[in-house]
Amino acid sequence: MSTSSTGSHTPPRSHASGAVGPLAGVSGLSAAAAYAEGGGCDLAIMIVEARYERVHAALMLAVTASALGQAVLLFGMGAGVTAFCEQWEGLEQPERDAARQEAGVAGLETLRTALTDLEDVTLMVCDSGLKAMSVSEQALLAGVAVVGLPTFLDQAGAARLAVF
Repeated sequence: MSTSSTGSHTPPRSHASGAVGPLAGVSGLSAAAAYAEGGGCDLAIMIVEARYERVHAALMLAVTASALGQAVLLFGMGAGVTAFCEQWEGLEQPERDAARQEAGVAGLETLRTALTDLEDVTLMVCDSGLKAMSVSEQALLAGVAVVGLPTFLDQAGAARLAVF
């Protein structure tokens, strides 16, 4: 695990783009989008709750924006960090997902898989959110960067911001 001067952490991973800073070593979820020429992202989404409807809406927005060619940054903070965990423990009302899928709408796992496959999506969680929710870094999806709020704000730059 690496630690930057801001106290931010990233999971140990390799990244061919040569990115430096708090996202160094993050792969797959395209930390390179944050360092792309011109920098920044188009849409920054904060997930601050673990309620099913809010998490689903955030993931739908992220997938749609990315499919339209926008660089997306998702950031979990507080209870929202549970949306970035390998398992869905902590998600409120998870039973709603089955009804959503029966209606022909993509479920949470489908949306999250799409996000991890897209090159212009960066996933981050707040280091203090992990502590507050007693979630270990090992519980996170591969490639999720653990950062401080200043790093999120820096990477979001002047992007549109949506809070769920």
